[in-house]
Amino acid sequence: MHPAHAPAARAKNTPAASGTFGLGGDEGDLELFMGMDQAQQTRVIREGFEPIVVTRIARELLDVQAKTLLESLRLPNSTIARKKSSQERLNASEGDRVARVLMTFAHARDVFEDAGSAAEWMKLPHAELDGEPPLAMLDTQSGFDRVRDLLMRIEFGVGV
Repeated sequence: MHPAHAPAARAKNTPAASGTFGLGGDEGDLELFMGMDQAQQTRVIREGFEPIVVTRIARELLDVQAKTLLESLRLPNSTIARKKSSQERLNASEGDRVARVLMTFAHARDVFEDAGSAAEWMKLPHAELDGEPPLAMLDTQSGFDRVRDLLMRIEFGVGV
């Protein structure tokens, strides 16, 4: 069974349920977040991600510089740096943009059946996105919706 379809009861013992989940640096926590149901993801986003998650996503999933990811999400580098040094978590708005990257990556990985292909697809300009790479669209909900729609069309073989 795909993690996104796992029974919600199984997640009661997750770090998110205990309020300690922040995607800071624990092995497998990015995967854990991507496998949560939407209600659990929402709780984690509201609790706040640790700012190091931006660097981890950039390095571990997308193979880009953290600065590139921050620019794509329209998040100021200075804000993230300040939050790192003060050990402050991302607010819900910032975390929502970061979560869109994780959700899109997970979906693309499922569609392309390979993490490297998913990361590459997210970075390449696409005609259906007005020549923008999917990653650059994830700073807004409407952009996220367009990218998700495009992935579903690819997944189900609908002409793009």
